[in-house]
Amino acid sequence: MRWLTLALAALALGCGDNTGGDPDAGWAPLVVHWDKPYVQEVSVRLGTTAEARSLALAPDGTCHVATANGVSRWDGESWQPVDTGLAGEAVDLAFSPSGDLAVVGPAGATVAGAAVDLPPGAAPTFVMPRAAGGWWIGGDTFAGAWDGSFASIFDSIQQPVRAVVDLPDGTWLAATPAGIATPSGFVTTADGLPSDDVRSLAVDADGVVWAGTGAGLARRDPTSGAWRAFLGADGLHHGDVLRLGFDAGGTLLVATRMGASAFHPDGRRRYYFGRIWLPEDEVRGAARAADGTLFFATAGGVARVEQRRKTLAERAAIHDRGARERHVRLGYTATQCHLATAGDLATVQCHDDDNDGQWTAMYLASQCFRYAVTGEPEARESARVAAYALLKLEEVTGVPGFFARSIVAGAECAAKQGGAGEWHLSADGAWCWKGNTSSDEFVGHVLGLSLFYDLVATTEERADVAATFGRILDHIIECGYLICDVDGLPTEDGHFDPDFMENDFRALLGDAGLNSAMILGGLRAAHHMTGAQRFLDAFDYLARERDYQANVRRIEEINTTYHVNHDSEEMSFLALYTLMRLETDPALWAVWREGLEGLWQARRPERDPELNMIYAALARADAYDLDQSVETLQKLPLDMVQWGLDLSHRWDRDEDPELDRFDQKQNRFVFPYAERMPERWSENPFAYRQGGDGHAESSGTFWLLPYWMGRYVGVIR
Repeated sequence: MRWLTLALAALALGCGDNTGGDPDAGWAPLVVHWDKPYVQEVSVRLGTTAEARSLALAPDGTCHVATANGVSRWDGESWQPVDTGLAGEAVDLAFSPSGDLAVVGPAGATVAGAAVDLPPGAAPTFVMPRAAGGWWIGGDTFAGAWDGSFASIFDSIQQPVRAVVDLPDGTWLAATPAGIATPSGFVTTADGLPSDDVRSLAVDADGVVWAGTGAGLARRDPTSGAWRAFLGADGLHHGDVLRLGFDAGGTLLVATRMGASAFHPDGRRRYYFGRIWLPEDEVRGAARAADGTLFFATAGGVARVEQRRKTLAERAAIHDRGARERHVRLGYTATQCHLATAGDLATVQCHDDDNDGQWTAMYLASQCFRYAVTGEPEARESARVAAYALLKLEEVTGVPGFFARSIVAGAECAAKQGGAGEWHLSADGAWCWKGNTSSDEFVGHVLGLSLFYDLVATTEERADVAATFGRILDHIIECGYLICDVDGLPTEDGHFDPDFMENDFRALLGDAGLNSAMILGGLRAAHHMTGAQRFLDAFDYLARERDYQANVRRIEEINTTYHVNHDSEEMSFLALYTLMRLETDPALWAVWREGLEGLWQARRPERDPELNMIYAALARADAYDLDQSVETLQKLPLDMVQWGLDLSHRWDRDEDPELDRFDQKQNRFVFPYAERMPERWSENPFAYRQGGDGHAESSGTFWLLPYWMGRYVGVIR
């Protein structure tokens, strides 16, 4: 009865025949994600307030910060000074449940604007509301309770005090550099603390006491009184703790020297680190408003992390608009564009890139899927512009079938020829184009132009695409299955020939499977568009006589013989997409399916939506990790600015003893995508370090392609 189930699913989803020549064209997805609002976190830097010492939220949710100039309040647009009655610097502040503001600094303390009478010489460094009313106030030389008068607890401590909390039995605990002080002595590492350097204390709604130290967290069992260290093995992101606090919902907020963590009562945990979330790494305080908005006080100012409700469709519209408005140069969609001022999208400047052809083709693919799903004129126009930009790459070289990497205006040629790469002036002098074209560009052309031909193009446009594509494949065949440059010699990375596949160490140790899939898919696409038998003959020669099918069957094994190259892994999926969707021979399709399965199983731990959507589109399986794909699309930061990130400091890491292909350290598992910087799927998601300093923005193509493919295939509705 599976055929009936599939038929009914296809009718329910409105899915057409999106499978090209696939012999199992009746497949329809059995698992579907219905798009609905989810929480999209977005970080906003509040003004230009300098170093924030601590922060607190008023009962109405208004954010207040302690700074070198006193206390400031965010009024929704800017920071406004607050008259607290305290002169000079403020180092800490807190609100009582009734809304009274207490502030402390070197000059003393005030509550609701009135001065607090403290012991002589006292220079308070913290203030905390007491459970029974009043305040705990202390510093290096004193500590005690104040509620109209001051009652010292310092005599039994004789250590600098950083925090004090009340216990249900009426006693107290104090955080000190020598451990946790109690009325009867000290709790130290001998009692289970990870360090005697205790910086902060907090008590949850069940009476469980948490301690933040310089070497991790600890919690106290309310029944037995025993302490247990809470370290990286328990999911602690970083343990150099500066401050703790619970929000009204019971979430533990942990401020550290390297970011901040939120541990939710339901077991979820979240780490905020790096410029995409924070102005600076050191977090001095954290608080959550009733609507879920988070505030972080850092050495570089205050960040507000908003909880916005969005659907994937709404997010796609943001990235579609960003790519179209900021990333198209001469019709080519840049994968990244320069920002003259870090983080300022108004200062965007796009330049040529070695792989403009590939990035533009991938953007083209996303817009083809978008148009096929929505019929939007804007999607069609974006696809048409990108497609004709790719056709221009072949036209401009003056060599029929040879296509360039990129193009700039002819006036720029002299400067380009004095730099890196092979640059040539076009015959008419209008353009300067870059040669030494690689297989990366080829796989992009095959993917993007074949989809444009099938899903978007008019009859006239189909003729243009087929003519150019036919010339490209003719040129490769005539050159002996090589991409030959303007000088008639093979480009460095344009090898699809049998000699390369069978004898070159580069093929044997990594490229034979990928390049076989590339050229076979290209030949299938050329035959599909032109109907010319010569392309099918060439396909049969390579696939059957030279046994390229064996290379594709073992594509993942060959790809990873020497090391894992995520760029090659992504291109393998892209190459197989065209090859499999146009394959008409069930026996060969089964071989390609075997190669696809090996690739996908190896890459599944990465939770990569692009690879999963391609697998879903091709494999005709009932399982394709849809939930993981959707979660990645949802959780990736919305901000596409490349701020850079290094996660090697995380305590919850599991370092891989093997270095990556660039000899850089990497993790054994991929950290949550919400805690990584958005980057192309061709990058290594296990890597600790992601480059960037805020002077570049991604086009978002890497997000758009899997989203719109998922919509087209019908797994996202």
